[in-house]
Parts: sequence; C-alpha cells; structure tokens
Amino acid sequence: MKIVLFGGSGLLGSKLLEINPFMISPSSSEVNIQNFDDVNNFIKKHNPDLIINSAAQTDNRKIEKNKKESIYTNIIGSANISMCCIENKSRLVYISSDYVYKGDRGNYKESDEILPFNFYAWTKLGGETSVMGVDNHLIIRTSFGSDDFLYKVAFNDKYASKDYVSVIAPMIYEASISSIIGVLNLGTERKTLYDYAKRKNEVLPIRLADTYHSTPIDTSLNLQKWIDYKSENPICKPHTKCRCCGSTDMHKYLDLGVMPLANNLEFTSKLAKEKEKYPLQIMFCKECGFSQLSVVINPSKMFSYYTYRSSINGGYVKHCNKMAKELSERYGLGEKSFVIDIAGNDGALLEEFKKVFNPKVLNIDPATNLTAIAEQRGIKSLAKFWGYETSREVIYFYGEADLITATNVFAHVDNIQEFLRSAKSTLSHKGVLVIEFPYLVDFIQNKEYDTTYFEHLSYVSITPIEKLCNEIGLELFDVEKQNIHGGTTRLSISHRKAYEVTQNVADFIKYEADNGFMTLDRYLRWSKDIDNTIKDFSTKLLELKLKGYTISGFGASAKGNTLLNSCKITTDLMDYIADETPEKIGKFSPSTGIPIVNKQTIIDNPTDFIVILAWNFQEEIIAKLKPIYKGEFIIPVPEFKIK
Repeated sequence: MKIVLFGGSGLLGSKLLEINPFMISPSSSEVNIQNFDDVNNFIKKHNPDLIINSAAQTDNRKIEKNKKESIYTNIIGSANISMCCIENKSRLVYISSDYVYKGDRGNYKESDEILPFNFYAWTKLGGETSVMGVDNHLIIRTSFGSDDFLYKVAFNDKYASKDYVSVIAPMIYEASISSIIGVLNLGTERKTLYDYAKRKNEVLPIRLADTYHSTPIDTSLNLQKWIDYKSENPICKPHTKCRCCGSTDMHKYLDLGVMPLANNLEFTSKLAKEKEKYPLQIMFCKECGFSQLSVVINPSKMFSYYTYRSSINGGYVKHCNKMAKELSERYGLGEKSFVIDIAGNDGALLEEFKKVFNPKVLNIDPATNLTAIAEQRGIKSLAKFWGYETSREVIYFYGEADLITATNVFAHVDNIQEFLRSAKSTLSHKGVLVIEFPYLVDFIQNKEYDTTYFEHLSYVSITPIEKLCNEIGLELFDVEKQNIHGGTTRLSISHRKAYEVTQNVADFIKYEADNGFMTLDRYLRWSKDIDNTIKDFSTKLLELKLKGYTISGFGASAKGNTLLNSCKITTDLMDYIADETPEKIGKFSPSTGIPIVNKQTIIDNPTDFIVILAWNFQEEIIAKLKPIYKGEFIIPVPEFKIK
C-alpha cells in the first residue's frame, strides 16, 4: 500500500513516520496544502492508495489571534486534499478532534450531535465536511498530547479519552490502513486530565473553577466501534496477503467506491439507505496473477441467512441437469456413488443428480434457511461452512466422496488453500472435485464490473490455481467453458495421476499469458474503460428520465446492487425492482432504497423501460416478461443497449 502523509513534521505525524518510515511525507515547503495545484500535482505524481491528513493548525491561542491562517490550513487545505482524493480514488484519513462534540456530558458516540467548543474545533469540523465528499474516507476524532506533560498542574474535574501520542499514534495508523469508513472515535479509557498527567510527571490537581481557563468539562468518547473492530471476529478486515500465493505485492486496479453488502436487504427504504458500507476494490497479485478484493467481510454476516435461491433460476436448473448427466457418464457414477455439493444452497444441483442417477448426496451450506428448504426436498444437508473440521466430520459419518461439486462458491472463499486441502482429504482415490466460477477473462473482456461484490472475494484465472493445485498435491486435469452466468469456467481436479491431463489446461494458461492477463497494465487500462462505462450508463438513464420516461428494474441480484450503487441510481431514477424470490419481495435494495416488488407490479404499474439487472439471464427473463410487458428492455452490461 502506497501511503502519503501530510503533516509529517507535527507531533502525530512524526510518530506515524516512526511506525512506517516508508510513507511519503512532503514538507510544507515541498507541498503547500493551501494551494490546490501543489497538492494535485503531488498526488498525481505518486498515485497513493491512502492519504493521511494530520496537517493542522492546533494551537488555540494562535488560532484565536490569526483565524484566517487556521481557515486556510484546516478547512481549505483539507478541502484541497479531499478534492484530489475524489479524483484519484484514494482513501482519505482525516485527523479531527474530540472538541467537535459539545463537551458537557462525555461518552460521545460517533453519531451524537456535534457543537464545536471553540474556533479551532469549528475549523476541524469544516475539514470534516470536505472529507465527507470522499467515498472511502475515515474521520478520526481523538485527542493526544506529547509524551511529556509540560505543565505543573492538571484539572481533576475535566474528563477526556486523551492519551499520550505514543499510545494514540499506533491506533491511528492501524485504523488508517483498516477497512473502517465514516467517523471513528479513538482514545483510551475516560479519565481526568490529572490522572492522565500524573502517569508521566509529578503534577498538582486543580479545579476548573479555580482558573479562568475556558474548556469543555467532558469530551470522553464512546469507543465501542473501535472495540468491535478489534474483536476476534470483526465484520470487515483488510486483506493484505494474496490468498493464492501469500505475496504482499498486490496493487489496486478497480475501485467502485464504498458499497453495502449486496444481499443485505432491509424492510424500509430508510434503513436500506443507512446500511453500513465498505470499500469495494480489486487488487492484482504481481507474484502469481491472482485477483482479489482488498477487504474480507466476516462470512457469517453474509451467508448464515441467504436470500438467493438456486432452484428459482430456471436457467441454472437446466444447467444442473446437464451437469449431472455429463459427470455421471464421464466418471461412471451411479446409485452407489457419494456426491457432496459445497454451498449447495436449497439443493437444486443435488436434486438434479438424484433425478439422473440417484446417488447418496450431501448438501453443505452455512445458510440455515436454505438447508431447511433442501431437507424438505429430501436432500440431506449440513448447515456448516466447508473446511478442515467439516471435512473430517463428513469422512467420519459418511465416508469418502466420489464427486465433490462447488458451483459459484470458490470465489466466495477466503482460505482457498484450506478449501482445496479439505476436498483432497475427502475425495476417494478416483474422486473428482468439480469447481465452477465466473471466469476472470470473461469478467475483463465483457466488462462485467457489476459482478464485483463482497461475496466474490476472488476473480479467478487458471494459471495461479493450476500452480496452487500442484503445491497442494492435487492435479488440475481439465478446464471447460460453460455458457451460464455471463461466462463460467469448470475446473476438474483430482489426486495426482488419477486422470490424464487434457490439452485444455495448457491452452487456457497460454491464452492468459498471451493476452496480458498476467500483467498489471492490462487491468489498469480496463479499469479506465469501466469508469467510462459507468458514466455512460448513468448519463443515458438520466436522459431517459429527463424526457419523462419511467424506469424499473428486474432481478434484485447482487450484481444489480453493485451496478445501481456504482452508477448512483436510487429512487429518483428507478421506481421499483421486480423479482420472483419470495425472501426478497417487500424489502428494499441496500443503499439505493429502491423497493423490491412482485412480478405482478409490472402488470399493475408498468414502466416505459425495464433494466435487466440480472443480465446474465436476459434471454430467459425477456421471454418470461414479454407476454405481460409491452415496454422496452435495457441491458446494462457490457454497454447500454435497448432491446
């Protein structure tokens, strides 16, 4: 991660540079933050992933005498940095003050009312306002002092969460490189300034009433947000090592801003618009070529209750039936075979397997609502995540598997090495692991940026996976394209030398090398195309709306949520999203607040245009809607098209 630090010569900045001396920190003579061109040229030159702005006028007495200078630094300087971050898509961390709170009661939460105590605090709040314009921003409200207390007396009736800079700086650095966005209180336990001071020096206590000093009486902070992040299982954590090869040489190439969890629907539009957001970025590993998100969301947050149901998708069910026939014939599977489906959802795939050759089956999926549905359909299920522990349980109670399938789940897995090793230990001697996932090459060539969401931790190519299989003691022996989900690839993996390796494996690896998919430049050029694609779609949809046309969507899919949020489309442009999934109807799309309705609404309240958000099933959806809908359809990917 390339980091630029403004204010490196200050009390906090110098301590941050001790923590990470590799940060780029220009002096005020090199970059005057009061001058936009200075800041802009510097940021364009270095193209940082993260900017920490600790530059500020902080001396209250000087500020009161020269308010103009503090406005230039704390407000205008911060605004200049914010504008450059918006243009460069850099994360911005802004160091604010606990003095933006009123200071009369303490235990302030980030969402509490603000009323700055003095002009210094007003200028810090002014800086906060500009920072809010940066999607991936973090405003840290804190208080710290030098490691030597410089006074002989300290208030014993003034409270704060203040601490010495050597204590606060490491917390600020950790928060800066984290995935936390919005406002964050940082400090230590509530204490009087006397208790704070006497840890370092011999000081005498003094009461506020005994002086003429004007100061708030209690600016102590509620630190629960930071405590939750520091817990063993935070909702979101930064991803810094390649999950395929372990390298730290990773570089961001796509930044879609901050997003809510794609399937985290709400019961009111207001709650949907207030959903927590996280940075949605893809990084490229220069060591092995693997693409992956910059953050990892706690899987229990996303998958313990899941609203997508596989069996409702007719196109996927047909694919499952075809898959069952092909695999049973190829590997001689029958009634005595044991088949496991990892993340089998509501049992759609295994139900087709039972129809075709009736094997013993086991569905393993963490979503209890989905495994309950699968059980009702006669599909034996375990409501668990796949991994070492689950694989041992399966072997003990069910035996080794002749076939393990994993469709549209491998890209969701953080620890792919554990995933593959667990499969290896569960497969019989001639057992086969069949993985299907959206293919990185299709993702890039077809501009499928909207398939970027937090469930999709990885964007998978063949070359790094083939290397990983070899390291683990498995063998990738076949690769095939599948015509579903806008471009899916099927990998067939087994124990070494269990099957002959097909020419397809070498062909796919050669294609990726010959077409630049192992180099960062290929992805950086692509991301610029995506910026233009997003802008074009947003502009054309707005033009239709301004002409008086009405617009709705179909398919409250995860990819639809990414598209809507990337293009900043809310209820002012789209009236509703029609869907057929019972668990989604009556809820609201996260962040956009667009209502999700029954398909009947298309008949009762038709719009002039329907955006096919689940565009990967556009033919099936259009065929289904044409008997009840006379308007036109918009296909958003790979480019805006009216059908």
